[in-house]
Amino acid sequence: MLRFCFLLVFLALVSCGPVTPPQQLPDNCRADAVQTQLLTGNWLNQAVIWRLRQVTLLEIGRKKIPLEGFLRLDLAQGEARLVAMNEMGLVLFDLLVTEKDQQLKRAIPQLQQVNGLAVGVAQSLRQIFLLPQPQVGDQLENRGYTQRLWRVLPGGSLGFIYDCRGDLRTTRFEADTGNWRVAYDNYHQFGESRLPEQIIMNDYRYGVKLSLWIREVKQEL
Repeated sequence: MLRFCFLLVFLALVSCGPVTPPQQLPDNCRADAVQTQLLTGNWLNQAVIWRLRQVTLLEIGRKKIPLEGFLRLDLAQGEARLVAMNEMGLVLFDLLVTEKDQQLKRAIPQLQQVNGLAVGVAQSLRQIFLLPQPQVGDQLENRGYTQRLWRVLPGGSLGFIYDCRGDLRTTRFEADTGNWRVAYDNYHQFGESRLPEQIIMNDYRYGVKLSLWIREVKQEL
């Protein structure tokens, strides 16, 4: 995953993983949406194209790496194209990600020599934006002011937490093949859709934390 992408680029990293504070969910309303409402209302399940400008902080152990990027998120085709820059505006890489594959369009020479660059970044983008997604066959569990869609996986489970407004707040994957969590926070209205301004992914297996702050949102018509 992401640890492979920057392992040879940003010196040696310590083993202590970054800490994420508990997610705050609204508790002044009751979550009572039916399953179809949760599925169709999910902003990641809508056939639109978003152009997102985002600020990113990558934490591996005690190492903190600030990045900026422009993401073209084509949810209709299941594609994400990320142009990532450092804080000085230097383009580090240009990566096209699909649900099953990835293509590194360009990268600075130092990153071209890093094994697993495209695979690692692509996997993180899939987890946040493309896959996995809730499905019609998932179990629905009501928890008062939250609802959970979940399914059993080999050696674990996959769950999606929605708040009482019907916004997707957490994706939690814990199974033999991985252990990670994505939190979506600070939703705002953009046209007919609600998008989060902050996204935090924790990969507990590799001690990686990726925080995204979406600064600009445009829908491509």
